[in-house]
Formats: sequence, structure tokens, C-alpha cells
Amino acid sequence: MDPLFHRPTPDEICLILGQIAENDERIAIIDNELKLLQQRRLHLANANASLRSRLAPVRRLTFDVLSLIFRHHVHIYDGDPWTLAHVSRTWRSAAFADRALWTGLHVQLCPILPSAPPENRRITGREYCSNITQLDLALRRASNHGLDVKIASPSAFPTVVRAHVVDMLHLISQHMGRWNSLEIEGSISRLPGLNASPPSNLERLTLKTRDTSLLQLINTSSINLKSLTSTQMDLSNFTAAIWLPTLRFLDITIPIDHRIPPQTEILKDILARAVLLEELTLDFHQMQLQVGELVRLPSLRKLQLYDIPQLLPFDCPNLTHLLVSVGKRRPILTTAPLPTPSKALYLPSLRSLTFQHPNLAAISAIVAPNLEQLVISPQVRVIAPQYNDNALRSIWSDEKRATGTMLSPRVLHLEDLHVSAETIRYLLGYLHGLENLTIKWVRTDHTVVLNSLVESISPAKGQGPDTTGKLARPTLCPSLQTLVIHDTSTLRSTDTKAMEAALLSIVSIRRQSGYPLKSVTCKWPQGCDMDEFKI
Repeated sequence: MDPLFHRPTPDEICLILGQIAENDERIAIIDNELKLLQQRRLHLANANASLRSRLAPVRRLTFDVLSLIFRHHVHIYDGDPWTLAHVSRTWRSAAFADRALWTGLHVQLCPILPSAPPENRRITGREYCSNITQLDLALRRASNHGLDVKIASPSAFPTVVRAHVVDMLHLISQHMGRWNSLEIEGSISRLPGLNASPPSNLERLTLKTRDTSLLQLINTSSINLKSLTSTQMDLSNFTAAIWLPTLRFLDITIPIDHRIPPQTEILKDILARAVLLEELTLDFHQMQLQVGELVRLPSLRKLQLYDIPQLLPFDCPNLTHLLVSVGKRRPILTTAPLPTPSKALYLPSLRSLTFQHPNLAAISAIVAPNLEQLVISPQVRVIAPQYNDNALRSIWSDEKRATGTMLSPRVLHLEDLHVSAETIRYLLGYLHGLENLTIKWVRTDHTVVLNSLVESISPAKGQGPDTTGKLARPTLCPSLQTLVIHDTSTLRSTDTKAMEAALLSIVSIRRQSGYPLKSVTCKWPQGCDMDEFKI
């Protein structure tokens, strides 16, 4: 009988249903076995991960090695030791065993006791203490180690001072002998509870206040002070200090205040006594213009000048880093005049020069045969390009190259500048040893600049590749390895396409000539974002 027309009997139907049930049971058994195998695999994987974690090299480090790593994380990178203490019980024990991790204290003298602590226990690498309990626990964690203390308070306190402020000031001042560094922000002169024990171990002092309540004590007892930063005081407060001969770092900002007497002679006296000074930062708008140098600083290595009416007012023959800027934290309209020196400034040890002033011609007076990095940023893009063209052509010329007084850095950074493309090509023709070129926010024809780098590599007319099959040696920047361009918002879509084509040509032709570029990056605004073209 044809099976299509066969009518199944009840026995046949029961047989088929039984087979289906039997297969379902077998599938259920296999599923259970699969689940058991998956659970066992997960358990073995967790056990393996646990064993591998126990055998990790970091677990074999002793407490003294962990301590060195933790100190580097906390003191060099301003890391939080509380984060380290929450990794594991071993790390927690190692973190609390090393008392040097907890030496930073941020003492907040709040007139009103805060109801809730801040989100982070530490602020700029210091333990936040706003009440007497927090301060007492922080001092216990630091044990007998030296302290890095910051005392922050409002500029004006109410008439009635809360008791916790007095208790905190009294407690922290009892440990003055352990202070390694001190930063004062605000006023504490009218607060009771200040103990007058000498901070003889103080090495770094930062004053962001006009409060001089502790200054007399520090001037007469801190014989090991090496660093001073002052932002609001006049220099007459430091003339009687006994620590000037040991000073290594000095950062002074003279506020624009007509009530402050002339400071130039006071500065001259202070620097004459600071014979070991290595780093000096001056933000001094009211400095008087001198005919010659104020003082000789033979140990000075790094000098930063803001709003100074003289390119180099000091005799510092061993200077390695020099920064000249229009000023920090002040608008550009208040810049001090900076005339071009009448005679050359010979700086044989200078390695880095950063010039951020509109008078670019002043750079032409600097003679630095060992210069490695040069940053030119006049900070004003609205200056006529003819002015900048003439200034840059005075820095690089055949005459300077012939006399050996021309600057030849390996790294050149042009920023905030309005200049013609021909001038950029002109100065690049003198920088045969240039390895790194950065053009950032420069108003010029970038496509012309890039095409000049391409054309300088092409062989002359009537000449083909040399015998090795390579193109001729580049005439512009043959040692160039890194090129970075941050363009302005004046670019059109056609400009960006032309720049991309020029960049691809530079990379291709330099590779063929045997002088390849290691890195090429071009960024330009596109709407609200910054498009990046990287090779």
C-alpha cells in the first residue's frame, strides 16, 4: 500500500510518541552533562586564574620593593595611596606600613564646619583635612616622617572663629619641625592657636598670600630652604632671610600695585646673595630697564622671564633653558617693551629657547651654537606679515651663517604667527640639521610651504635619478624626520585636499630619495571637531 495513503494505527502512533519521549530524555541527559561540564570548566578557569594570580611576579615582591613603587606613584605622579590600599590585603598592609606615602596634608581652615567631606580624600597629592579628627588621623599615618603641608583659608574670617579652626592650627603648628614643604593660601595672621616653633627642616616654601605671620620665623630659622615661590608679596620681606645662600629655585611674581616701592634694586641684592640659584622665574612688569646686567648668576641653568623690559637682564654664562614671554595671568595689552639688544648675547650652553613676544627681531641678538630646540610664538596673530617676515629674515641670513652666529636648532616650533610662505621656505633653507618641524596656528599658505618641501627634493631639469636609482638629496631640511601642522579655521575644503596631496607627495618622494619621514601629522578644524591626517 502507498505510504501516502496509509492510515496509521494506534499502536504505530504510540510507538512514534514513545521514540520521541525517549529522544527527549536522552537530549535532557546530554544537556545536563553539558551544563555540568560548563560549570566544571568555569570552576577550573577560576581556579587557574587564582593560581596564576598567586604566581604573578608582583606577588613575589617584598614590602621594600612595593614601597619604592608606591612612593614613585605617589610623589612623582601625585597618585592616591588610598587607591593602592584597596587593591588587596597585601598592598593595603604595604601601603600603611610605608609612612612616607601619607606625608602630604591639605589643612582646610573652614570658618564653618563642613557637613560632608569632599568626594576625594586627597587634593593635589595631599590628604584633605577639614576637622580635627581627620587631621589627627592623618598625622598618625605619617608617623615621624617629614610633612608636605598646605594651609588653605579664606582671605577674610568672620568675627567669631569656630573652635575647630583654632584646634587644627594649633595641632599642625606643633609639628613645624617636621615640615619639609609649606604652602599658604589665604590669611592666618589673625587666627589664634599658631605655635611659634622654628621650621628648621623646611626646604620648599610657597606663598600665595600677603600674610607675613610666619615669614619672620622662617627667615630666621629655615637654614635649609631651597625653593621659594611668591605671588603677592614685595621682595622687601625676604631681604633679611638667612636662607638666601642655600636657595636653588626662585619663582617671584611682583603684583601690579603702585603702593609697592621699586623692586629692581631689592631684586639685585637678593640675587647677589643667592649664589647657588639654579632656576629663576620672574613675572616682573615694573622692572627698571638697565644699561647692563643686574647681577652675575654663574649657577643658573633655567630662566623664565615674563613681562621683562630687557631680553636678558642677568649675566648667566651656563644657562641651558631660556623662556621670554609677554606674561602669565595678564592680558596681552600690558606687555612690557622689549627692545632688540645692541650687542650679541653669547650663550654657549643654551639648549632650549622659547620666545613668546611680538618683537621677534630680539632673537637675532642671541648666539647659541649648541641650541637644540627653538619655539617662536609672538602670541599676536594680527601683526602684519611684513613685520614678522623682516624679523625672521634677520635671525637667519648668509651673514650670520658666515660669522657662525646663526641659530641652527634640531627642533623648530612656530606658533601664533602671521608670516608669508616664502619666508618660511627662506628660513628652512638655512636649517640643514632640522629634525622636527611644528607649524601651529600659523596664518600662511600651507600648501605653498608643503610644495616647497616637495620641489626641493626633485632633481634639477635635465637630470634624472642618480646611479643608485634615488632622487637627488633634499635641499630643504634633509634631516627632517617629524612634521606636524595644526592649521587655522580659514581653511577651505579645497585647501585641505591640496594639503593632503602635498603631504602624500612629501612622504613618497622623501622615501624614494632615501630621506624618509618617520611621522607626519596634520590637524585642521572641521566644524566643531578637529580632523586629523596622519601618516
